Amino acid sequence: MDEVQTIEAAVLSFYRGGSEQQKETHKWLQQVQNSPQAWSFCWELMQLNKSSEVQFFGAITLNSKLRNFWVEVPKEAHHELKQKLLETIVVFGNGPKIVLNRLCISLGLFIVHMLRHPTVIEEVTNMFLLEQLGNLSKVTQIEILMAVLEGIPEEVKNVRTQIPREIVLQELNRNAEFVMQTVVRYLNEKLSQTTLETHDMNGLINAAKCVGTWVAHGNVRLDEREATVQVLLKAIHYCYWKEPKDDGCLLPEENELAETALKSLTSIISSYATQNAKYSVTVINFMKMFLDVLVPILDAEYKENNDNENLALMIYALFISTLECFSSAIFDGIVTESEEVSKVYTRTVDMLIKCTDKPGTYPVDESCSTYAMEFWYMLQEEVLAMGPSRHKIRCLEAIRPVYAHVVKVLVRKSQLPTESSLHKWNDDDLEAFRCYRQDIGDTLLSCHDVLNNQMLDVLSEALDESIMYLSYDSQSTENWTLLEATIHAFCSIAQKIEYTEHQQIVKLLKVLNEIPYEKYNDKLFGMALETVGAYSEWIGDNPKYLPSAISLLVKGLNSTKASQATLGLKDLTSECQKEVVPYAVPLLDACRSVLHDGRLKNAEMIRLMYTVGNILSVISYDNIIVYLDAMVSPCFEELQVHVQNNDISEPTKARVILRLDMISKLFSSLNIKKTANETEDNKISMVVGGQKPCFPAGEEPVPGPAPVQPILLILEKTMDLLKNLCTLWMHDETVVDTLCKALQQALTNLMDDIKPLLNEICFLVLSILNNNCVVSAVDIAGNFILMFYTDMEYRPMMVQLFTAIMDYNFNQMQMNLDKLSRIADLIETFYAFNTKIAKKLPICYTHIQVDYLKLMDYATKCMMLPETGPMKKSVSFITMFVKESINNPAMVQVVMMHGENIIRTTFLCIGGTALRTQVEIFADIFLAINCRYPQALIQWMKVLETPNFPTAFVSATEKEQFMRNVIKERVSKRLVQDYVRKFAALCRNVVEYENNK
Repeated sequence: MDEVQTIEAAVLSFYRGGSEQQKETHKWLQQVQNSPQAWSFCWELMQLNKSSEVQFFGAITLNSKLRNFWVEVPKEAHHELKQKLLETIVVFGNGPKIVLNRLCISLGLFIVHMLRHPTVIEEVTNMFLLEQLGNLSKVTQIEILMAVLEGIPEEVKNVRTQIPREIVLQELNRNAEFVMQTVVRYLNEKLSQTTLETHDMNGLINAAKCVGTWVAHGNVRLDEREATVQVLLKAIHYCYWKEPKDDGCLLPEENELAETALKSLTSIISSYATQNAKYSVTVINFMKMFLDVLVPILDAEYKENNDNENLALMIYALFISTLECFSSAIFDGIVTESEEVSKVYTRTVDMLIKCTDKPGTYPVDESCSTYAMEFWYMLQEEVLAMGPSRHKIRCLEAIRPVYAHVVKVLVRKSQLPTESSLHKWNDDDLEAFRCYRQDIGDTLLSCHDVLNNQMLDVLSEALDESIMYLSYDSQSTENWTLLEATIHAFCSIAQKIEYTEHQQIVKLLKVLNEIPYEKYNDKLFGMALETVGAYSEWIGDNPKYLPSAISLLVKGLNSTKASQATLGLKDLTSECQKEVVPYAVPLLDACRSVLHDGRLKNAEMIRLMYTVGNILSVISYDNIIVYLDAMVSPCFEELQVHVQNNDISEPTKARVILRLDMISKLFSSLNIKKTANETEDNKISMVVGGQKPCFPAGEEPVPGPAPVQPILLILEKTMDLLKNLCTLWMHDETVVDTLCKALQQALTNLMDDIKPLLNEICFLVLSILNNNCVVSAVDIAGNFILMFYTDMEYRPMMVQLFTAIMDYNFNQMQMNLDKLSRIADLIETFYAFNTKIAKKLPICYTHIQVDYLKLMDYATKCMMLPETGPMKKSVSFITMFVKESINNPAMVQVVMMHGENIIRTTFLCIGGTALRTQVEIFADIFLAINCRYPQALIQWMKVLETPNFPTAFVSATEKEQFMRNVIKERVSKRLVQDYVRKFAALCRNVVEYENNK
């Protein structure tokens, strides 16, 4: 008794105490729940004189014991346990609800454990049906029965029993029809009554849920589910139409029953999804039933701000799910001789057009229109997937008018909210609408696949209409939204538009340059700028429209939409790099002017430097030097001032990072060799094509010395500044990381041309590695090593870099041995670096004195980290090291010495340390060792023979089977991954239900 009082006090303390106290109490209560004594005290806690918190703890304790500790119940106690369960259910039959629900789940668990007895479900069901449970009302007993039955299939998924899995599933399938008939009979009886009492609703809701959970069992054909489908539709029809509602809104219990019935209908359909062709006639019949019963509800709810929006959503979801599962059956109606199939298809399309065109603005006035997007993708995919045939041509002709109409609807629905309506929107609404517009853009791409060039005609008409609407009331400042939405539609399909000089695109660009943007919301200008950027590739193929595009984007640089302007210029100068040469100087002047003005945000300034690099790459060398001096010098001059002042304040740090980011972005795009090589490639292609370039006699050009890459010039002049800057900010990882990224961009573009400064840059990186080994320092050092290690002139420096990386990381891991998660990013980078070395340059490990044992020991420890990045990189390194070790005696020795520990740790990870969703990666280790050291693997795998290793849930037989499976498989990664995943489930006492269906 004292023990029960202690537990009672602890439960009350948990619910009413502070967070720290709760943490300790929760831990203690879990231990109590797991104790064998819990079988006794859980009943004492579930007494009517206890508080609801204590009663609930007693119920979840019983639930936990039944789920995880069934082995503790002797066979002779099974009947007594069932009786206690039923008696306690009677006690709590009228509440509290949270306790009763747990008891229903517990009875379902008990039934699952007892499924070896073939009549257990029938016996329990008949007890409730025949009202054999004390003084509970018939309505309550039915409600409880339906809740218990509903939970049984769910518990089969989640609990391991002593009964073999195959028998459990056989029993579930054998009992399915009895359960379904019981449930459907009950639903029909109740729904056939003239009126339903309010207290009947919970039983009906539980019954409808029960249908959804049992429908996947029983091995019954879909066409034999018609009675079930009819009764569920009957429930929905009853809830919606039974009587007029004053406010138009269903009562909560009516709404729940209707929605539950819809979920169960969806479950029925999806359960047969893999048998598409087999049930085409049945599905057409079901779709006709859905259309007859549910579309009138949708029609009644076809308005803004309707009160039953979620019900409408679920109806649309049922239709979409049916189409996803049985698309070919329904889409046969596009062109068919069958009037019935044709009518179902036509009615479905009409219904989904109305869904797309739901009145109001998403998501503030309506929530349904987004559901139809998937249908328009499915329909075009189904038709376009047909092989070349007259049937396909007829289908395309039939659906094109539909898609042309849908395009106009989507343009209208994608209109942005006006300033006067924004008061109705919150941040979540705006984000939802942003995603909705993206979905519309994706759907327009599907429409283009059907309409092809006709799409431009449709959008051109929409453009004319939006301009007319704009001019209809020239004084209004809020009639811009339709034009903006039309431009957005053009922007969305830009990637589909080929190089042809389409007059619709010419008209669009003309309109974009003529709109008086100053009169309207700046979002209209922003969309225009984004669209010009999106058509950069087309403009590259039609360069005569380049001046107007540049003019608009330059105008945008001096506006509130500079972000879109800088993005557009970045795209334009990338796609039209050679074509931009005639306009390069004024464009550079515009960039210099706006950078000098200081109106741009940091991200815009950084992005603009990419454009500057693109343009500088194609102009004359003399001009490059002039503009570099004018546009890049201010960055270095500002950095020089900060260094001279020894200024390490936070405002200065922000400026330093900005300037380094700007330099980095310039380095990523400035490359005169790239454009020179493209020109040379063009000459070669002319020769190959039979058009050898002609030169005047004696004037064929003689190759001269290539000019120095501008990035190299910049680095030569600023190397001392960068060293001083690095020294000043060595304590700050963010600044050092940004500097390393700039140097990495320089290396990426210069490649071998970096050699004149290679030693200097390497010394700079080396100083970083020795003081503040940031992630990007390891990245650039690794790239230097991979590029220049085989060059004997630079090998000594590469060895120094390699050694510095190893020493720094080893020291950091040693210092943080008990808390490696603190340096997770560093570990991830370190082992990614070593994986590259092991794969591409394993000779490094031969030439350089590396403590292989330490490298492998730390990798093994890092496998067990909770962070995914370092865990994956460590596994990749071990895998690659094992594969490459065969050519290096020292590496072989490490694998042989450390192999058993690797396997032991791998099992610990599979058993519970690693996330279950990540365990498949450990298959790589087994495959690598089995490939290179098959005999050793057999020996090392014997660690599994240790009792309760890696967990107590996996039996010796299961371990032996896993060992045999892994050892015999040396090729198929997929198979080993499958073995590992299933073994992980066994180790964690989790049932892989989906693989046993």
